[in-house]
Amino acid sequence: MIAGEGKFPDAAPSKPKPHVSSSRGPRPLVKVWTAALVLYAIFISSGQFGFEITRVVNDIAWTVAAILAAISSYRAAISLQGRDRSAWLIFALACASWAAGQLVWNIYELYLGIPVPYPSYADMGYLAFGPLMILGLFVLRATQQERSLTWLRVANFGLILCSLSSVLITTFAEPFDQTQRSLGSSLIVVAENATIVVAFVLAIYFLWSYRWGDRLLSYTLITLSLVAQMVAGLLYTRELIVSDYDASSYFYIGWLVAFALHQWAAEAQVSAKASGREESMPMRQSQGLVEAVVPSFLLLCIALSASMLAEELTERVIHLRTLLLVAFSVILASREAWLYLQGQQLRFALDNSANSLTRARERLNAVDAQRRDLERVIEATSRAGSVGLWEWEPATNAVRFSREWKRQLGYDEHEVPDSFEEWSKRLHPADYARVIGELERFLRHPDAEFISEQRLRHRDGSYRWMLSQASALLDADGRPSRMLGSTVDITPFKHLEQSLRVSEGRYRDLADALEGRVAQRTKELSEAYRESRNYAHAVAHDLKAPLRAINGFCALLEQSAIGKLSAEERTYIERARQGAMRMATLIDDLLNYSRVEHREQRLRPIDCQVFVEDLIDEMSEAIRDVSAAIHLNVDSTPVLADREGLRIALANLLQNALKFSKHNPQPRIVIESHVEAGRYLLQVRDNGIGFDPEYRDKIFEIFNRLHASGYEGTGIGLALVRKAVQRMEGDVWAEAAPGAGATFFVSLKLAAPATPSNHD
Repeated sequence: MIAGEGKFPDAAPSKPKPHVSSSRGPRPLVKVWTAALVLYAIFISSGQFGFEITRVVNDIAWTVAAILAAISSYRAAISLQGRDRSAWLIFALACASWAAGQLVWNIYELYLGIPVPYPSYADMGYLAFGPLMILGLFVLRATQQERSLTWLRVANFGLILCSLSSVLITTFAEPFDQTQRSLGSSLIVVAENATIVVAFVLAIYFLWSYRWGDRLLSYTLITLSLVAQMVAGLLYTRELIVSDYDASSYFYIGWLVAFALHQWAAEAQVSAKASGREESMPMRQSQGLVEAVVPSFLLLCIALSASMLAEELTERVIHLRTLLLVAFSVILASREAWLYLQGQQLRFALDNSANSLTRARERLNAVDAQRRDLERVIEATSRAGSVGLWEWEPATNAVRFSREWKRQLGYDEHEVPDSFEEWSKRLHPADYARVIGELERFLRHPDAEFISEQRLRHRDGSYRWMLSQASALLDADGRPSRMLGSTVDITPFKHLEQSLRVSEGRYRDLADALEGRVAQRTKELSEAYRESRNYAHAVAHDLKAPLRAINGFCALLEQSAIGKLSAEERTYIERARQGAMRMATLIDDLLNYSRVEHREQRLRPIDCQVFVEDLIDEMSEAIRDVSAAIHLNVDSTPVLADREGLRIALANLLQNALKFSKHNPQPRIVIESHVEAGRYLLQVRDNGIGFDPEYRDKIFEIFNRLHASGYEGTGIGLALVRKAVQRMEGDVWAEAAPGAGATFFVSLKLAAPATPSNHD
């Protein structure tokens, strides 16, 4: 077993370091704002300061609060990515626009000392705040997974509209009947706060209908900020429609609360991002709490508006509010009924899931029992086959050895702990670097099987040869997550292998000695072969010298005794001369046969068509002597042959055909070829006397003549043909019938595609 992710035993799984945030969170900010709001409320309620001082404090407080909210929103934006960053940048721009409007307001009131006209440039900043907040909410909503439009979401939106309509009717029905301001001035003030109302509706709808995870706190605070902004705006609008605003009104604290909540939301988002926490069960419970509280909050808004303005409620307003409350109750009842039905379906699904889980647990228990049985079978099998099993996890360096693995080293199961060191300290020092290198290469490329031979120290101190084989289980990234392997004691085989090496050395020495003897014998045979060849040439030369003398003396005898010799005596002399000539021809044929046997082969591509045509031209005189008709149909496919050997073979076949067809009234010889079974087949066919098919093999034996009478020859020609063709790695055979001519076949190798050689 090998462990340590290809490293060493001190390799241990790395633990993730906890994230340390430099931010202390929004808690100090909450404390500061709480103290500031308490002081502001005391300041307003004391009544000890004049109108001018109160107005200055209000203007400065609103300006600072808006600027702080813009700065915190920008901080949140730069700590985020994607659409979250875009949303908080838009929120920062909204707060900055409101602060810009407030600065213009301050210039009119505090610097120029004149009443702020309606409309003014300050209203441009106030008007931009609402649309920018709406845009930011839509961008932030885009970070959520799109959800289908269900009755629950429609009901949520209906409840929001009913409650908002009730509050607006209660707040503005009577003031619009009594206002003395112009319509344009009133519409500007209404428009400033109408966009904030829309932003509030969207914020509470998005909060109610989506799951915000780690953004839940910051988004809830944004919603509450818009609630405070809307309440302050509505009261401010109502006061402007009825009369002029009073700087000491309590509702102006709503703007400070709105921007305080906005800044708190931004800082909470920064803190959530810094901590890197993911959605947890408490967060999911908080989301459920929000969904449950919102309807109560809407009812509270309706009740508070009616309670605060009860003296202004007219019969018409009460009727309208009653209709809206009826609609609210109907929508709420249908929403709760829908939730109940969904809950029942969910409960039914949960019951089914619980039953399925119970059945799955039973199956798991059965599988676990089977697994334990299988482990026992594997353990017994490995023990019977002396195979030790091991398992290793590279990531955690956890090792597990089977009982048989420990027994192979002479230990009981509890005498050797499952750790890398137990393997490492028993590994032979000479094998350590090699085996570790093999393992590291396998971990880099775990495609094939890991195979390694190593020596491990036995309990008795000796080293045992072990064969380890393993395969890797890969994780999703393609890296080995576990290695499962086996170990077999191959010490007896190693001893046998050593014995075989010794025997192999002895046999190799014997083979070398035998090879030397064969080489010496080959050299001796080559010398004898060369001497026999020289002897044959010498004998042939010595035999031809007496024949030439016999032929010469016979000629001289015939010339000197001309007129003295009888016809019979001249016949004897002529027979002696012909015998000498036949003997010389036989000697030449024997030399040619020996030359074919010993000459060096020069195989090259040859175009048989051109070659045969040239040979016919060379033998044209012999062909004319017998008046033979030659028909050629030879393919130009190149063959691999020796030019001289091919000339000897074809010339002898052609001479043979001419000799045995010359007594035919119309001698005819056909030479044709074709490619068959990857070989070049050349045929020479005549219409001569033929021969009995039972002699078709004997005719190629030396000195074997089937037609000795009436036909000249030594019986060596066809033997030369067979020898020449065999030397070119070809084959030759014949087919014939008595009186029906004969056909000789020559099979040759095809040459590779190349330019054939037709001339030396």
